[in-house]
Amino acid sequence: MKCTRGLEKVGERRFKKIEVGGPAINFDYAHFLPSSPKCGVLHGHTSMVNVAVVGEVVDDMVVEFSQLKQTVKKVIDEMDHKLIVASKYIVETSDGSYRIVFKGVGGVYDLRVPKNSVYVIERDSTVENISEHITSRIRERMPPNVYKVVVRMTEGLGKSATSSV
Repeated sequence: MKCTRGLEKVGERRFKKIEVGGPAINFDYAHFLPSSPKCGVLHGHTSMVNVAVVGEVVDDMVVEFSQLKQTVKKVIDEMDHKLIVASKYIVETSDGSYRIVFKGVGGVYDLRVPKNSVYVIERDSTVENISEHITSRIRERMPPNVYKVVVRMTEGLGKSATSSV
C-alpha cells in the first residue's frame, strides 16, 4: 500500500495531504456503455483506487491512515462484484430484482438481475463517473477538518480517471 504525507502552512494553520492506495484497494465490477462502439456490451474490469485527502491538522494529523483506508474500503466494497448501472436503464423493479434494458453493440439487451447484484449510480458507469461517485461517498464520511478528497481510479492497465470534491 502506498502512503505519503505532504505539508502546507497557511498563516498559523497547518494543512496536510495524506494518500492511500495501491493493489490492496481494488474492486471488480461489470458495466456497459451503450454509446460506445467497444464498451456497448456487458463486460467487466478490475479497478484500483488511490485516494488523497487534504485537510487541517488536528492533533498532529488530518485523519488516521487506518480510518481513511477503512472508509475507502467500505465505499468500494459496496460496488465490488456488482453490475454498476445508471438508473436510467432500470425500467422495472419487482420481486427483489431489476429489469435493465439498453440498446448496445449487437442489439437490445434485456436483463433481469437480482437487486443485491446491482449498484445504481446517477449517470452512465464510465470510469469518470464511477470515480466521481466514489469521491462523493468518501467525502461525506470524512471529518469536518478534511476539505478536499481526490480519487484516482484505474480501469485496466494505463487507463484512469481522477475526480475531486
